[in-house]
Amino acid sequence: MDPYNNPDQQSEATILAMITRLEERGQHPIFLRMIAAYAAQVRRDQPLRVLELGCGTGVVIRFFETILHDESALIGADISLRLLEAAKSMRPNSRVHWDHIAPGRLPYENSLFDVVVMHTLLSHVPDPEKVLLEAARILKQGGRLIIFDADHASTTYGLPDYARMRAADQKLADAIATHPDICRQLPRLLKRSGFRLENHHAEIVSECGRGDFWLSSVRGFARLIPALGILPEVEGRAWVNDLLSSHEEGTFFAAGSYYTFSATTASDLQDHPQTNSHRKSDCAAPFLAP
Repeated sequence: MDPYNNPDQQSEATILAMITRLEERGQHPIFLRMIAAYAAQVRRDQPLRVLELGCGTGVVIRFFETILHDESALIGADISLRLLEAAKSMRPNSRVHWDHIAPGRLPYENSLFDVVVMHTLLSHVPDPEKVLLEAARILKQGGRLIIFDADHASTTYGLPDYARMRAADQKLADAIATHPDICRQLPRLLKRSGFRLENHHAEIVSECGRGDFWLSSVRGFARLIPALGILPEVEGRAWVNDLLSSHEEGTFFAAGSYYTFSATTASDLQDHPQTNSHRKSDCAAPFLAP
């Protein structure tokens, strides 16, 4: 059901809801602060070649454009033409190069990039390990991989009835993420793919009484629930109305967790047969959703 697996095959209402949601969330101060925190790990005193995989409407790679060395090469890549069109329209004079890529092996040479960013990507792709293996192939030795994602399985929106709340939480998580709990698997996936985990950061975002960050998610779901048929019509309207009412009454509650993983390509890649083989292989590696 995850619409981010094939955005261009979604209805017009769904793709517009996705574009609106990506931009609204991306401009929120909490989200911008989390992006700035992991971007601070990237050097700014020299030109870099940076790729964002699954760039969507370009929120993250546009942020990198504002902070990195002026001679850095910045690429935003996505499988969705519609999302890339939106990305180009957001900042027409951007020096970001936008790549429309097909599912399969990435169209980049081995050891090409200094930094690869995956911002809320791996929770949506069919096979996260194949995406990581491709990242290991195209990163320079010692290059940096930054993964930021939500633990969708932990996200909850407070409703008056507990059973109804838990059922809705699970349906919403399953509808918008192929792997709602991908963050819990990343340490082993990174190691298997030839990366050395350097650090990770967790952030719980919760709101109690009145909503702001999560209220914008409720409004985003108000568009996505009917467009995707996530909940029956009456149930979907009730979910939205309950949360909007609780915000007005001062009884709102919503929470979720986000994780950032920073890893480097291991200097001893020869000790990782799977990764080393993949660097030399021309086999296809299905991936990618924004």
